[in-house]
Amino acid sequence: MVRADVTRWLQAPPISGRLALLVGTLAMVIPSSVRFALNGVVSGCEFTPYLPFVLICAVLLRWWQAGLVAVAALPVLGGLLEGSRHFDSSCFQSAAAVFLASSAGMILFAVVVRSAVMALQKRGADEGLGGVVFSLERGEVWASWYGQSSPVLLGSQRKVSEMMKDFLAQEELGRRLNNLSGAARGSRG
Repeated sequence: MVRADVTRWLQAPPISGRLALLVGTLAMVIPSSVRFALNGVVSGCEFTPYLPFVLICAVLLRWWQAGLVAVAALPVLGGLLEGSRHFDSSCFQSAAAVFLASSAGMILFAVVVRSAVMALQKRGADEGLGGVVFSLERGEVWASWYGQSSPVLLGSQRKVSEMMKDFLAQEELGRRLNNLSGAARGSRG
């Protein structure tokens, strides 16, 4: 069922809400700390420490949240928060443009992969190939359909067993009631 977990993870960003804010904040603080620690060694307009964190955000967060992380790196590296202004330096504008283009490319790649996985999942099940397949793994019941790659967790074996028995009992009751109502109509006519 690892494939199902990976597929669900690729379909939608796994992090949202306050945790997304924390991830975005860490994605700014960690590379900024690295960059400022190397300030005497590295000079100029290097956005390199931010790139892996933008990629991580593109995978874990929504596209616009990852974009905010990339855009927030500009004033931080430009010196807005440390008092000096690198915005006017000759390398800042070209480095910022390359960084934003690279960030946009990574974010777009994550969006395209996520969209492709979702499109593959929406193909629909072809019942002509055999319908639903149930499987049991570590006490959990999974259902999958021929023509689709990702199984769906239905619940624990005990709970699903109870639900299936109830479903079959309801189906049998419906059949009996339909037969009774059909017989009653036939005796009147």
